[in-house]
Amino acid sequence: MKTPFPLVWDNTMRSAFVACPQKFWWEYGEHYKPKEISVHLHAGKAYAAGLERTRKAFYVEEKPPIEAQALGLGALIQEYGDYVPPKHQENKSIERLIGAFAYYWNAFPLETDPVQPYSGRNGPMIEFSFALPLDAENLLHPETGEPIIYAGRADLIATYAGAISVYDDKTTGQLGAKWGTQWTRRSQFTGYAWAAEEYGIKAQQVVVRGIAILKNDYNHAQAITHRTPAHILEWRIQAIRDIQRAIQCWKDGYWDLSLSDTCASYGGCLFLQPCQAPN
Repeated sequence: MKTPFPLVWDNTMRSAFVACPQKFWWEYGEHYKPKEISVHLHAGKAYAAGLERTRKAFYVEEKPPIEAQALGLGALIQEYGDYVPPKHQENKSIERLIGAFAYYWNAFPLETDPVQPYSGRNGPMIEFSFALPLDAENLLHPETGEPIIYAGRADLIATYAGAISVYDDKTTGQLGAKWGTQWTRRSQFTGYAWAAEEYGIKAQQVVVRGIAILKNDYNHAQAITHRTPAHILEWRIQAIRDIQRAIQCWKDGYWDLSLSDTCASYGGCLFLQPCQAPN
């Protein structure tokens, strides 16, 4: 039986397909996953849970800052659980994450933070989640005939310096001089801006904050980029073309290979060994 084609896509899937269609299919079509938990994903998820809970407690539940941060810290610890990171990644331990969490709120106090949640129809837009058809008429699922859905989740739709903005928190091991330039064309944020626009919210500014969790210290940086209507249209056209190409791969039963830098990126592709097999 042929493996079904995904009905819902997100930025991670589209990026994986662009990098290597065969890797994409093994991971998101056949659902082969590594046995080991990614320390970066696990720590990032716990950290994000703590920030989100803090913001909801302060902006929605109107808790005092100290109480809001305590609730956020509890959410971080609960999400992290009893996970033990590899020894070479001890900067992502629960102790270092708790330190990063405290460092963040010292750097950006809730009462004075220039980034504030945008007030939507249902209140402050903390955790902006969406699932929308990219092209309801021309991009249809090859089996069901239903529109292909594009989904995502932004940390905030916010206001900053008088502009409605897509906002995102990032953790990293270091903040170099070019850390901010990587977000200029990042499709993740253009997709968020497109989704916000579909809801009638023109969020054409992107604010990204990074917290560097070092072995014995912390640091932070902030980057601001923009998404014009031309950028958003360009992103949507490209996303549609990419998924159309994936549909053709699925129909052909052949997923193209990168055979390039993707094979060695981030310490090596998960599927490097099976990919070298003749069958």
